[in-house]
Amino acid sequence: MNTHIPIHKAVAEGRLIELPPCDKNQAFRMLAEKLSTSAAVPSDYNIFDNVIRREEQAITYLKYGIACPHARSDEHGGELTCVIGWSPDGIDYGNTDGWPVHLIMMYFVPGYARNAYLTELATLARAIEDDETKHELVNLKDLDDVQSRLESWIATIEGREDAEEDREQVLRATSTVLSQLLMPDIIEMLEERRFKDLRIFLVAQPAPEIAELIAALHASDQLLVFRLLPRSMAGEVFSLLEYPSQNLLLENMAQDETRHVLSALSPDDRTALFEELPANVLQGLLNLLSDKDRKQALSLLSYPKDSVGRLMTNRYVFAREEWTVARTLEQIRAMGNDSETVMMIYIIDERGVLVDDLLLRKLILAAPETPISSLMDRQYVALHSLQDREEAVMVFKKYDLHALPVVDSEGVLLGIVTNDDILDVSEEEATEDIHKGVAIMPLSAGYLRTSLSMLYRSRIPWLVTLVFVNIFSGAGIAYFDTLIGSFVALVFFLPLLIASGGNAGAQSATLVIRGMALGELTLKDFFKVFWRELVVSLSLGLSMSAAVFFLAWWRGGMRIGVVAALSMTLIVMAGSLIGMILPFILRKLKIDPAVASSPLVTSLADILGVFIYLGIASALL
Repeated sequence: MNTHIPIHKAVAEGRLIELPPCDKNQAFRMLAEKLSTSAAVPSDYNIFDNVIRREEQAITYLKYGIACPHARSDEHGGELTCVIGWSPDGIDYGNTDGWPVHLIMMYFVPGYARNAYLTELATLARAIEDDETKHELVNLKDLDDVQSRLESWIATIEGREDAEEDREQVLRATSTVLSQLLMPDIIEMLEERRFKDLRIFLVAQPAPEIAELIAALHASDQLLVFRLLPRSMAGEVFSLLEYPSQNLLLENMAQDETRHVLSALSPDDRTALFEELPANVLQGLLNLLSDKDRKQALSLLSYPKDSVGRLMTNRYVFAREEWTVARTLEQIRAMGNDSETVMMIYIIDERGVLVDDLLLRKLILAAPETPISSLMDRQYVALHSLQDREEAVMVFKKYDLHALPVVDSEGVLLGIVTNDDILDVSEEEATEDIHKGVAIMPLSAGYLRTSLSMLYRSRIPWLVTLVFVNIFSGAGIAYFDTLIGSFVALVFFLPLLIASGGNAGAQSATLVIRGMALGELTLKDFFKVFWRELVVSLSLGLSMSAAVFFLAWWRGGMRIGVVAALSMTLIVMAGSLIGMILPFILRKLKIDPAVASSPLVTSLADILGVFIYLGIASALL
């Protein structure tokens, strides 16, 4: 193993200790005393005081019950050194995720080793994210178990350059944590104008983490950090930023910088950016593009807003069916560097019509002189350029492909759509449905990036509407005021009964809406779904009525118990059927079924529940 990795050196030199039951400051003091025994730490340096000072600036909690406090000294020499404390009982660290901290890695960071510390922390975080047992630190039995776990992380760090599988997923998972944990150090480097050191650190990090760090910075610092990136990285990092950060950079960059960034973006990412811009700003940016890129951008923007055409890119590798394998491999070498993917090669005829797709593996394993036509089976899946992007998500899920070709009405190959764009669409659509499902107008940006006025405007229309809808509930109660005056016990069970109907309706609506979103349910399934919901809701109603009967009998007598039990059955059935029917009605009217939100279904079920309950009471009492 690499003894230059501080955590490995800490284990080898006996700086892995078990912490007794204690609080956070006591743990810090014990670890600081142990760290001070290292020859790499100057004897006159007070580690504990400096760790506490750094902790006041930002909490140094990493994730999964792991913390990484540090003390830094610009005046002292030495080397990056670590001590590791394991707490079997766990320590309350002040973190918000509720995890007790079981592992504390305390670092001494001399001034010259700042970049080494930042890199160490970044690689450690990714190694921990790779660990499938990262949630089980509480189950470690002794220091031998802790050492074994640390050694597995060290092995992951050493082999990371060769381990590319699931890398993007891991980077996404760790980038937010790192942006929070390292932010004080990044800001300090900016304030001290140590741009060279910051650039060295940034160049060593993956693009998703850099994008997350930039987005977390103050607006005045975002452009400064972005300009530190080499040109080869700037385009990729820019494409990973959210629109507000992209817009901020575009507003402050020089024309030359803007031209380079826009040219480096893939056509689909460039189109996604242009969709958000006002017309006058868009026109100015289009003028910065080359004639070829401008023509391509205008072509993609001409497709309907939510169509597949807006997502596609022309960066793919194609071949002709009359070519040989050798000729096709030459084409791959010539076009591969600029392509989104080379895993699939798209075969076209002399008119540009897509006739097949071939896996790269199939080409590599074939003899060089083999005709492409002999490898074809002419069975492929393609998207239409005008197809709705939600349909494209379903196609990707069904066939589990990395990319799909896009054709026009005549079958001509126009471009491809890759799964990273489809994942973004899937996330946006799911978020939109969730917002609609709780009567909120979909937000175009994240919660914290949305203005207070926009949050207000997104919620107030439905809330005001539901105020007027719920007037009918009050009207129903007023209509039966004489009955309620005679049997006051009826009021005791009114909230319980109508809430049960609303809850059952919300459950039913959620199941149906999700089924429609996944393509499992269509309009022709109405009667099948109606029958199933009728049976299930009757069963639910009878089960719940048994419970409410005894409660009502105890509080109001036998007759009130019968009324409550019968009402519960009918109210649950009515609420469930409302929740099931409403999405089908909206789909028939070509309205998004997600509009059948839980608050709306609950309100309608409440109104019906009031009349069912008090109507039955009026008939039987």
